[in-house]
Amino acid sequence: MKTFTILGAGWLGLELAIRLKDKYKVKVSLRNEEKVNIYTNLAFSSYILNEYNLSYLDELLDTNYLFINYPPSKFDDYLGFLEKIYKHEKILNIEKIIFISSTSIYPNIEGFFNEDFIIKNPTKKNVFDGENIALNKSNIIFRVSALLGENRVAGFRLANKIVDFPKTKINFVHRNDVINATLFSIENDINGIFNLSSFQHPTKEELYSFNADKYSFDRPIFLENNGSINRIIDGSKIEKLGFNYEYFDAFNF
Repeated sequence: MKTFTILGAGWLGLELAIRLKDKYKVKVSLRNEEKVNIYTNLAFSSYILNEYNLSYLDELLDTNYLFINYPPSKFDDYLGFLEKIYKHEKILNIEKIIFISSTSIYPNIEGFFNEDFIIKNPTKKNVFDGENIALNKSNIIFRVSALLGENRVAGFRLANKIVDFPKTKINFVHRNDVINATLFSIENDINGIFNLSSFQHPTKEELYSFNADKYSFDRPIFLENNGSINRIIDGSKIEKLGFNYEYFDAFNF
């Protein structure tokens, strides 16, 4: 049985681990002790790994497949942490490395963005810099739009809060489609950079209001200000290789 390591087993990583556990020996990394017992009880080999504790990095990188998913905002030195992972000697022996980036790498300007767009002014520079560290040593880079699905409901955390530019269109992808794309990339041995984003782009006001009514939480307070920027992410490149998004209607998640 081959081994699959997930660095960053949070909301996305845990669900991926559950999907993989019947086919692979799954190793997961956690940033602290809080969830170790939960993951161990699910039959995953669980290890603490963070920017201050790299004791188990050698063990975690002894694997066939590697999935790296770390939100930059969770680190004091995100780039330094990534450098330590990618400079480890075992990184070169891994069959396939999948790095999760973000569509916030594209600039915050009006436009339609695919993987061919030359990025000079990213919305989030740490995402851009992190992807550049991963670029030459990763087989797959997924630039993921806002993750939705299951218990993550668009607009819920914005109940009774002010939302600017309500006519702005949203880029999103269902968590299960990111997992499906990961499995697809391994099963079909594909490589490259891919946006993962649904072709549906509702406005903030449309989706947040719909979910507020559906799930009985208060609607956000929409400021009717002008100047909405419609920054549309094209997630179709991976479809041309045979992948099909399963979840595309955010109103029926």
